[in-house]
This record gives sequence, C-alpha cells and structure tokens, in this order.
Amino acid sequence: MQFTQGNNLPKVKLSNQAAIHRMVYQRGPITRAEIAGRLGLTLPTITTNINRMIARGIVREAGSFISETNAAVRKASLIDIVPDSRYFVGVEMRAVARHLCVTDYRGNVVYSREETTNRPDYEENIRATCGMLRETLTGCGVPSGQIAGVGFCVPGLVDGESGILRNHPGYHWVNRNIPEDVARLAGWEGHVAVENNACARAFGAQLFRRELLNDVLSFAYFFISAGIACPLIVKSLDSSGILVGSGEVGHMVMNPNGPRCSCGNRGCLETYSSDRTIVTLALEALRAGEAPALKALCGDGTPTIAQLLQAQTDPAIRRIVDTAISQLGIAIANINNFVRPHSLLIEGKLFQSGENQERLLETVRRNLYTTHADTRFLFIEPEAYSGARGAAAMAILNDLNTYIE
Repeated sequence: MQFTQGNNLPKVKLSNQAAIHRMVYQRGPITRAEIAGRLGLTLPTITTNINRMIARGIVREAGSFISETNAAVRKASLIDIVPDSRYFVGVEMRAVARHLCVTDYRGNVVYSREETTNRPDYEENIRATCGMLRETLTGCGVPSGQIAGVGFCVPGLVDGESGILRNHPGYHWVNRNIPEDVARLAGWEGHVAVENNACARAFGAQLFRRELLNDVLSFAYFFISAGIACPLIVKSLDSSGILVGSGEVGHMVMNPNGPRCSCGNRGCLETYSSDRTIVTLALEALRAGEAPALKALCGDGTPTIAQLLQAQTDPAIRRIVDTAISQLGIAIANINNFVRPHSLLIEGKLFQSGENQERLLETVRRNLYTTHADTRFLFIEPEAYSGARGAAAMAILNDLNTYIE
C-alpha cells in the first residue's frame, strides 16, 4: 500500500523557495508578478523569498519595464540571477582523460584544465583526478567561500542519488563511492553531485542552452563517444528537469548475430557506431592497405575521427562510416518512435561533417513511424569540456534546491 507523504511548514517553505529560485534562474530576467503567475504562489510569498535572495547577493534587480493592464500603468522590476555570486566545479573522469572546469552560475567557464594520460585503473585515476580538483579548489583564483558545489561525471551506470558508480564494464569499475573518494582524496567537504557523463551533458544543455530548450517539456541527448547513450529529460512546469533513465542505447541490440560487444551480447549499437569501433575498423583497413587517403594523413598510427572525416574518399572508410551512420539513424528513429521528445540533441565527432549530418537525418526520416513527426533534431558541436560543464550544471541544480537561510 502506498501513502502520500504529508507536508509541514518547513517543507513548504523549502519547496516554494526552490521553485522560485529555479524560476528566476531559468526565466530571468522576470518580474515578481510573472513568477507568482507561473508558480501559482502569492505575491507576498514571492517578495519575501526574492528579498532573502537579494540580501544574500544571489539574485538582483535587473532593470524594469512599463507594465500596462486594464487597471493601471506601472513600472515592474525585473529579477535575475547574479552570475558571479557563486561558482561551481565540474569534473569529467574517463579512463583516457580528465577534464575539469570552474563555471559561474550561468555556466561561463572561468578556469579549466585537462590531463590526458591513459589511466584504466580506477584507484590511480581517481587519485589523479582528485589531485587536480584539490589544486583547483585552492588555485583557480575564485575565493573558496564562493565555490558552492562540485559535480562529477563518469561513463557507466551511476546511481545519482548515492553518487555510486555501479558499473563501468569497459574497465571493470564496480561499486565505487565517488563522493567518499572525493572527500578523502580532494578534501572537499560539501555535496558532490555525481552522474553518468551523457546525463551530465543533458543537464548542461538544459541549463546553458536556454535559447533552445527553455520552452521544451522533453528532450533527449544522443551522445556518441567511446560508448553511446541517450538520456531523456522531462521538465515540469516550474522548469526543473527530471532525468528518465541513463539511456544506455549503446547496448540496444541491432543484430543478435552481430559482432561480440564488451557487455557480452552480440550486435549492440556500439559494435557498429561508437568512436572506438569506427577507429578500430579504420585501423584494420589501414593495415590491410585499403585506405591510402587515411594513410597519407596518419601514417601507420591510430587515426582520429577528424582524420577519418577527411579520408571518406577511401571506399573502405566510406563503408565503415556508412554502416555507423545507418545504425545510428535506425536507433534514433526507434527512440523517436517510442518517446517522441520535443527535441533530440545529437553530439558526436562524426557529425562535424555537414554531409554526415544529412545522411543521418535521411536514415532517421526513412525509419520514422510517420514523416510528420514534430521532433526537432539538433546537432551539438563536440567540445572537450562539455562533460565537465555538464557536471558543473548538476552542482548548480543541487544549489537551486538548497534552502537559503
């Protein structure tokens, strides 16, 4: 039997303040009256909470405009977040690289650093990552009192509530308590928001791409890297976002008789379309003497995705890329047929080519349930710090739900 949880006055105050804080963040500059109308709260409740936030320097009055109604013409003040009132650290830890950045409240990066030594051992990696974090907390130029949160993202299955990395099958990272490790190794005593790195990118898009997503009630973020994931964000009326699953679509079985995947199954999407697979197949073609254009670019070394894009004139490389795009297009169409999000964002190095973007969309359209689907397909330019900025966004989201005394 389920029981509805009751509310008491402290819970109501926390809920109201968090909703107002999020609304100012997501919609600002915005008037007090508009906040009240959107949230269904009284104007005195809005004013009391806004005044408390102004006193703490978190929000400010950001100009005014003339409001005309049937009853009167009056000047209305606009309220907005103060970007430099708080700062947040975002960390993306992968086996092959670690990226860290410090952002202001609006996601503007004020400090960044990376380290690209391959560290497949978890203990070695977390120590190196936390060493970077510890140095950043003291040396980034932001006073420690203004750093309001830390976000941390990794590949694999993550329990966002506890911050535990349940499983990263590619490197056998299992049941790792990241908040405890960060406290122990970096000396950070505050909250650590932890999530899968594709999910972090989705949260980053929600907060930092307001021009694309502010009025969108659902969107999916299709992320292609060494793995492939597609988390779904569903937004409520007060503009907060709820993550629906980690979206491990890289292990969607495309062909049960296909190549063996690292997860143990056969024919997963990652065995056709991940960056790792594409590079591995291209290297095989290179060694077999089937890719002269690619050889001119990378010699006998391991090619990059950027070099593959330049070498698509090689028939062997073209076939590899065609197969990857075809499988991705079918997967995206299947996701859209099932979920029908308002927007579907696509981030992948393979689609830095406009030609590849159009070929993907052609495949998607051929496999949609109806050609009248209203989903917007948007390509996001890959960026080295998008995961770290997304991790900072997670810390910001936690801050927006934290009670301000």
